[in-house]
Parts: sequence; C-alpha cells; structure tokens
Amino acid sequence: MPVAAILGFDDVYASVLGGFADMLQVANAHMRKQGARDAGLFEWQFLSVDGQPVRASNGLELAMRPLPPRRQFDLVFIPSVHYRGWRPFESFLGRQREVREWLVQQWEQGAWLSANCTGTFLLADTGLLDQRVATTTWWLEQQFRERYPDVDLQMRPAVTESDRLVCGGAHATFWLQAVRILTHFAGKAIALQCARSMLIDLTQTTQTPLQPLIGDQTHNDPLIHKAQNWLQDRMTDAVRMSELAQKLAVSERTLIRRFNAVLGQSPLTYLQHLRIDTARALLEAGDMSIEQIALYVGYSDVSSFSRLFRKRVGLTPGAYRARLLT
Repeated sequence: MPVAAILGFDDVYASVLGGFADMLQVANAHMRKQGARDAGLFEWQFLSVDGQPVRASNGLELAMRPLPPRRQFDLVFIPSVHYRGWRPFESFLGRQREVREWLVQQWEQGAWLSANCTGTFLLADTGLLDQRVATTTWWLEQQFRERYPDVDLQMRPAVTESDRLVCGGAHATFWLQAVRILTHFAGKAIALQCARSMLIDLTQTTQTPLQPLIGDQTHNDPLIHKAQNWLQDRMTDAVRMSELAQKLAVSERTLIRRFNAVLGQSPLTYLQHLRIDTARALLEAGDMSIEQIALYVGYSDVSSFSRLFRKRVGLTPGAYRARLLT
C-alpha cells in the first residue's frame, strides 16, 4: 500500500495540494475497477510542521497532521505556495529547517520526493538536487540559478526526474507530476487511465511553448531601461546596435556588457525575444496570417522568422497556433 505525505504551508495553492490527492483518489477508483484490494490502494496524509491548520492562498483553511518523525512514507509531495515577492519567499524558506531535515530523512529511507513550482526551492534547499537535473517555474529561473548554482537546472522539460526526485515547472505541471508518480507506483496503464479520465494533456512535455521569453526582469539600471524602451518602440525596424549605442552615448561593447550584466542576454537576443513574444500574442489572437505576423514583428523573410520561432519556442508558428486552438 503506497502511502503519500502531502505537505501544507500557509499560502499554499489549494488546487495543487488537493489536486494531487484527487489524482491518487482517481487512481484508487480505477484500481478498484480492476479488482485491486484495499490493501493495494493509495493512502495519503496532509501534514504541516506542527499539525496546525494552514490557510491556503485563496483563504481556505486546511486541516493538517503533524510531521511524524519516525513514520516512513513512500512518497512526499511538496506543493507550490503563492509568491508574494522575493523577500517574503526567502523568509518562508528560512523557516523550513525542520521540514528540510525531515525531507532528507524520508529520501534517505527510500521515499520519492516530488516538488511543484515554487515548492522546488524548498526541495533544492535540502541539497538533494545538487549535481542532479531539476526544473522550476519559468518566472523564477534566475533566482533559482543564483541560489542553487550546483543544481543542473533544465527549463525546457515540464517535469524532471532524477534519483527519486521529481520536479515540476509552473503551477499546473502538478498534473503531469502526478501521472509520473502513478506510473511508478501503479503502472503505466493506470496512470494513462487517470490522465484520460481527468483530460490531462500528456503531450505537453515541455514548458517552452508556453514560457514567455522575456520574463520578469525588474532592475534599476536607467541605461538599460532606455535601451529596452528604444528597442520596443522600433521592434519592427531594421535595428542596428551601433545606432542604439550612439543614441545612449555609449560604445557597443559597453552596451552589450551592461545588457548581459543586467538581463543576462545581449541586446540582439532581447530584441529577438521581444519579437517572438509579440508574435506569440498575435498567433494566440488568431486574426493575422503567419506572413502578416512575420512582417509586423520585423521579419520580411517568413522562412527566417519561422526558423527562429521554432528555435526559441520549440514549435513552428503554425503548430503553435494549432495547439492553442484545438
């Protein structure tokens, strides 16, 4: 009988915490139909450090049990919590010493650990992800890389698995994580039945098609702010970096160095990302042809635009639109 621990914290996303348990319940229903006895079904417990109820980010109060120091679980799920800014989030992580120690103990005794979205930070704080492949939510990629330089962070996959450590990207990847876990504990057939009955799209294996290329890049560099505004205003033009550098009264070398230092990319890459993100929005709107969109974002050669789009997004413009409209 696989026994799962589902952790709860104040500001947890109730949909993730409850949704993961719902998947285990659906798996039990399918296994019962196939004649499984109760002794072979999933059990789960909702746990918090002290056993006190937690208040989810949407205001729901959720009952919890305390972390059992000696109880061995087969699976521990770490749901995502609402992000209210880096300082509050860092403070939250700093208060989880007991949880970190308990997670390491569970993993060392053979448990699978699965963390979703912002929950991947708590798993990474244990040190267990060092030198292992992991993923996280796209909008906190830079913070994750800076805090955990020893983790082999991969942002393309929606879900990663390494040595019984499963990580999911942004929020909704918990459905894919649940299917991955069910495949291990209940078999592929049951996992697929659950995915079909819950209408989970198993073809969404990467974050790239839905991940904005220009994320939250808050900074206080006035030079780069001016450069970003200039590029946004002239996105459809044949932009020359020498012209931008001249406008800002700096050398091209200085411009490139400042861009890389502040945004982690060159001005040309930023411009390409800006154009592709704009193209994605236009494709989602569904009114313009691909040829019109290519011209709108500054590409007279549709083939070149399509190649760059596929390189950055992982799909052709046509496939991207079709995926969103089906």
